[in-house]
Amino acid sequence: MTAETVDPVLFARFEPLSALRVDSRQELAHNSSIEVLQADQVLFRAAEPATRMLFVMDGTVEYRNASGAALGQVTAGSAAARHALAHQSPRRVSAYALTPVRCLSIDPSRLDILLTWDRTGSFELGELATAQISDDWMVRLLQIRSLRQIPPAHLQTLFQRMQPTRLAAGEVVIQQGAEGDFFYVLLEGRCIVTREQPGNKPVRLAELEAGACFGEEALMSEAPRNASVTALTACRLMRLSKDDFHSLLSKPLAQGITRAQAEQLIASGRARWLDVRLPAEYQHNGLPGALNLPLFMLRMKLSTLDPSVTWITTCDNGQRSAVAAFVLNQKGLNAVSLEAGLGHA
Repeated sequence: MTAETVDPVLFARFEPLSALRVDSRQELAHNSSIEVLQADQVLFRAAEPATRMLFVMDGTVEYRNASGAALGQVTAGSAAARHALAHQSPRRVSAYALTPVRCLSIDPSRLDILLTWDRTGSFELGELATAQISDDWMVRLLQIRSLRQIPPAHLQTLFQRMQPTRLAAGEVVIQQGAEGDFFYVLLEGRCIVTREQPGNKPVRLAELEAGACFGEEALMSEAPRNASVTALTACRLMRLSKDDFHSLLSKPLAQGITRAQAEQLIASGRARWLDVRLPAEYQHNGLPGALNLPLFMLRMKLSTLDPSVTWITTCDNGQRSAVAAFVLNQKGLNAVSLEAGLGHA
């Protein structure tokens, strides 16, 4: 069985994929694939968990019972082919390619979340009518692509837990070396990120504009703040406490995978290694073909990363790579971190 990349235009042929909005189709395509099978190959067997939804694009698939007797067929282009093959979990029947077959393979969990977002208009702001401030900040947050990875129920709690705050021009919101306490979303204004080095002037790392999120590194790594953030103009922000950040944001947005899963993705050609350690660490035991981009440089170099692939972030113990995956997902790229890091892979 081989796999191909997915054009979201294909989703119009299948239900309920055709109901997705254009941006949701594009997002789902990043987590989907096209599987190519030869005649007599097995798509799945009875009693297996339905971890993927399969739609017949070309060819004919035959259902069989436990004894191998034919139960029926699904041919591409038919009414039955508009729906996923025997998608109950566990599978009730086995499926075989009767002819050469191409199937669209979908992540059912991701589809469920996207359908929920689309069907509810992304989020029912009326449910939070008790909020003491304008709803416009919620709308701004909903425009952040990575929040689509968060179940809507968690998102409602997230909105309820966030606290508004304002900054005057020149005011420091994060001080390098301080303990991490909050995660921030910049709603209005501009901020500058700087890093101090002994004996040198502060280095300008990035400029943040409305929609930017920051402050996650220290919360996820349990390390002191590694840079300062200062308001360049009057700013309006929302902030989330450390405990709420961990329970509502960091887990959904910093996905981890095993070494075996990572290597399978790399072999498919749909993913690349991203080593977020310092150059000296990378040169010592970096993975062949990996891109080395130290964590503190990540925000500055985001525009250089290919958005069409999944980035598998790595470091020694999984801490820096988890932060990197969070940042990339928050910026709209597809990223997962290598669980436990290279030291345990």
